[in-house]
Formats: sequence, C-alpha cells, structure tokens
Amino acid sequence: WTVAPAPLAPPARVTATAPAGDASRPLAGVRVVESARRVQGPMAGHVLRMLGAEVVRVEPPGGDPQRAQPPVAGGCSVRFSALNHGKSVVEADLTTRRGRATVVELAAGADVLLHNWAPGKDRALGLDADALHALHPRLVYASASGFGTALGPVPPIGTDYLAQVHGGLAAALRPADEPPAPSLMTVTDVLGGLVLAQAVLAGLLARERVNRGCRASSSLLSAAALVPRARRRTVLAPLDRPLPTADGLLCLGAEARSRPGEVARTVGAPGADAVGERLRSRTTDAWLAELRAAGLPSVAVRTDLAALAADPAFARAVLPPDAHVPYARPAAPWTFTEETPA
Repeated sequence: WTVAPAPLAPPARVTATAPAGDASRPLAGVRVVESARRVQGPMAGHVLRMLGAEVVRVEPPGGDPQRAQPPVAGGCSVRFSALNHGKSVVEADLTTRRGRATVVELAAGADVLLHNWAPGKDRALGLDADALHALHPRLVYASASGFGTALGPVPPIGTDYLAQVHGGLAAALRPADEPPAPSLMTVTDVLGGLVLAQAVLAGLLARERVNRGCRASSSLLSAAALVPRARRRTVLAPLDRPLPTADGLLCLGAEARSRPGEVARTVGAPGADAVGERLRSRTTDAWLAELRAAGLPSVAVRTDLAALAADPAFARAVLPPDAHVPYARPAAPWTFTEETPA
C-alpha cells in the first residue's frame, strides 16, 4: 500500500464526531464510510468493523445487487452477509447530485472513507481525496483498485482473476504438471481487502502523529505480489496430494510425507507408490488412527463446510447460527482485553 499525507488545508468546516462503541476493541469510536462492492472493499470494512469501528455502507437505491447472489439464507446472500454483517446502510444514488451530497455529508462526520470505485470515478463524481480533504482535513481517504498505477495512469478495471494472472499467481498456485489457472478462491480479493484494512490502520496512526488525514491506497496486484512463491513451480509427489479412502479423502501431514517408507509400512503397502491404492480399503478415521499411532499425523479433508460448525476442533473459530445470523460463520481472529494495573 501507499500512505500519503493530505495537503495542508484551512480548518475543517465540519468537525467529525466520534460515535459510542465497544471500548474493549481498539477501533471503538472510529467511524468508517464504505462505498464498495464485491469482496476487496467490503473485506477491508469487515476487518475494521471486527476491530471495533462503526462501518456505514453506501449502497445504491434498492440495495447492493450482491445481496441476492446465491446461496441465500435468511433472505440475504450468505457471501454478502459474511462480509457485511453488522454494518449499517445508507442508500444513495451517486449519479445524482443529492446522492453525492449524501456521501460528502457522511464523510464529513467520519474518520475513514473507503471505496473501490473504478479508476477515475472518484474525480468524475467530485468525491476524490482533494475535494473531501478540503472539507475534512483529518479524513483517512482509502481507495482500492485492481492494478493501481502499474499499467499506466488510467489502468483497466482489474478483477481478482486478472490480478492472479498478471501477478503470476495463476502459475505459482498450480503444480508444474497442471496448466496455469487462477484459483477459484478469490485470493487477491481477500488478501487485497486485508491489505487495504492495514493501510487504513497505518493511515489512522499517521493521522494521530501529524494531526491531518492522508490518502491510503492499495491494489489487487500489490496483494498478489505479497504471496511467497518458489523460483520454480512446485512438483508434487503422489503422497503430496489428497488421497482417496473408502469414505472420503485423507491428507498426509508434512512429517508423514517426509517418511514415505514408514507410511507404506504403517498402511501395509509394499511401497510408497502403492499407498494410495491401499488407503482405499478402509475408512478415513481408521487410517488416521493407524497413522497417528505410528507418529505420522495426518488429517481428513473436509468436503462439507457445514460440518465445520459441529467439529470440536473449530469450536472457537466458527460461530454457530443464531437468531440474528442463520448460518455458521468465522469468529473474529483476535481478542482484546485490558490489563489491570499492578
């Protein structure tokens, strides 16, 4: 990401007010205005909300179309809810003067404005950093894009798959015996959202030091560049892949894969090349017990995500359905507690 201080400006005509919040979380009292679609921008807002910020989403009249994207639970897209649960919503048509004025008013009372509009759209709307900093010099103005300026001053609209391809992930994420292809998991969208959230946090910290806002920006391509990769594409041995059993799939742990001879002896195969065929004769649980007893820890491959909520191993990481959210979802990955003075 990049974080650049806002130009020095006369005193703001509108003063931001901090909302009440959960004081146990570090961003309590911080207000974020989010005008973003799909994954990258909403993911950043989701992380900031979990850290205690109040997040207000700006959606078009009638709501974000992504709300209807299958699968749907409780009348709303599960994917949409996963990224936007707990945010408040203000509807505004940004193609109209009134809608743009709504965003200006919201930003004037916020600490952060976050968007992933198409390149150049901010200036076309009159909602660029210069315009909003003139009204609110302490605003952290955060923007996310596909390619940043890597492909020129007016880059094409970037999507997750294009960023994976251009950033080399389409090859790095596939073994050498498979053709390069982007991951079906939107790797750069998710990582890009995390990177943008970190840029906002850095911007908020910088604001406290210099008492003025800043521009924070990141891109899907910059997120792709963060993914470590070997100089050569990975060559997978047969035991490196998930192996079919009588009732599912089993994945050998790193220690087990480094000792193929012991794995073969443990499962009763004549050699490492025959391990895969031998595993088909018994259930996953039966083989896991044998392998663990031999000091070769392995795991079952999950193919039904709904089962995670009932797995004791995930009890602290997955929240069960409740009256407010009718589906299981990840818990916040951190906790914050105040230390009692000695």
